[in-house]
Amino acid sequence: MAHHYRRLRPGVEEMPWGSLDPAGLPPKLVERARLSWTEAAYNEYCTAAAFAELMALLLAVNAPINLVALCGDFMADEMLHVELTSRLATLLGGGATYRVDFERLTPPSDPTLSTLARCNEAVVRLCCVGESFSLPMLAGCLRSSTHPLVQAVLSRIVKDEALHGRLGFEYLEWVDPLLDDAERDRLAGVAVDTLETLAPLWQRLRSEVQDGFTSEGYAIADVRRLGWMLSHEYRAAAHAAVREDVVAPLAEFGIHIPDAAVERLAPAAHR
Repeated sequence: MAHHYRRLRPGVEEMPWGSLDPAGLPPKLVERARLSWTEAAYNEYCTAAAFAELMALLLAVNAPINLVALCGDFMADEMLHVELTSRLATLLGGGATYRVDFERLTPPSDPTLSTLARCNEAVVRLCCVGESFSLPMLAGCLRSSTHPLVQAVLSRIVKDEALHGRLGFEYLEWVDPLLDDAERDRLAGVAVDTLETLAPLWQRLRSEVQDGFTSEGYAIADVRRLGWMLSHEYRAAAHAAVREDVVAPLAEFGIHIPDAAVERLAPAAHR
């Protein structure tokens, strides 16, 4: 089965796995990278679980065959991403200590909602917000990265993720005739709630850059080598992603996120 899995997802072993040597990097920065890639592996695992749940819902609401099939394929993509990110963490010294609750990999759904409403919510939360936001952020990290292995891993993930967000909007196009104003308003609230969980990723950033070093004392070259954007780059990319890749496309389906929420979560200008 492992051979079959690799045949369906080729190119992994050809990546330059032996090229990443953390010995020349500051130990504390390596520890942060271990935690970052460990978190990435866990997040990819949670996303795989979310796609599994979504596929069951799509089947239950008799969604178009192509959407159901792609959802299953995306779950396999996410498991590959778990492998890639966990292998990076291992090369940096091993996965960081991380508390995981395998009983709560995905947000609980409201059992009083109809199956269609739960499917709508899962699509908006996972695809229209989560995956639509993550793609430009990962692409930004790819542009920032200077190490061949990190570039290879991020390139593969970005390539796979390109379709994940689009699934959500293809679904909304299909379900649009069934959505009334109340459901659209509810889904706007779901989108805001999801953005609330993502906002700390950019709101908590405080690092600044001066003379080629971050305010924590790390060389910019080392930060980029490990696959990170600088803090001001990440904030700018996040604000643009929220507005251009989440808010605007949802509005095309009458799912309007209030301007006040957008300004609070992703202000147009840095503060």
